[in-house]
Amino acid sequence: MQTKINWFEIPSRDFSRAVSFYESIFDCKLKIEETGGPRMGIFTTLDEDSVGCVIHGEHFAPSAHGPVLYLDATGSLDAILARIEPAGGHIAMEKMELPRNLGFIANFIDTEGNRLALHAQN
Repeated sequence: MQTKINWFEIPSRDFSRAVSFYESIFDCKLKIEETGGPRMGIFTTLDEDSVGCVIHGEHFAPSAHGPVLYLDATGSLDAILARIEPAGGHIAMEKMELPRNLGFIANFIDTEGNRLALHAQN
């Protein structure tokens, strides 16, 4: 059996700050859900499918020392990288070309202290 990511959750200490950061760097609007449990700022595809979220709640703690989630930045990696520091984040690993035409990657620390990564095919 093979698998793929079908949902992700990025923990936040300050929900509004985290939502603002991701909206700024990806130039998008997250869909805010307040269900009485954890607060979520949901990332959606162009078809409005939910794919993951920024989350805030009792059992969610940001960390730079866990698994690294790679977010798709195809066609906009340089633009996203340029928006990270002005939005309050930090570039942890500059853009790097992967071997064998596998594209480009970069790592960043968000406003909450989470380490995430970006991947772009070109």
